Amino acid sequence: MIYNQDEWVKICDLTDSGDLVFTKEYLEATKEMSGLARKFAAQFTTHWAKEFENLLDYFGPDDAEKDWYSGVDGESMDVREDIPEMWDYYDLATEGLGGEWYRDVIRAKLASIKIPKKLIEQYIKATKKAER
Repeated sequence: MIYNQDEWVKICDLTDSGDLVFTKEYLEATKEMSGLARKFAAQFTTHWAKEFENLLDYFGPDDAEKDWYSGVDGESMDVREDIPEMWDYYDLATEGLGGEWYRDVIRAKLASIKIPKKLIEQYIKATKKAER
């Protein structure tokens, strides 16, 4: 059961330049997860759909000489381009919305989600148990 008095953790913030970053509180709560923190956050917006678990595994354009974004160290990150572009191609919400619109919806969801810290702790405990 969750309650208002539980400690809640905001997942992401948007910087003044519009970049998506994990909050310090989320990074602290998920520090044992390392790169899985991205997958965990992605699942909040896609409701545990396996095909979207790597939604935040965006490392810059294909022609980038090195990876740009990781998110797990507090750096900027973004939504993978292929998923919003696929939703645009199929006019998933409605005709006339571009891939950037879908990406912004996902980014807005990430910037507005809060989760009780105890749920993060329970998830970490369960994943560690599953790894054994």
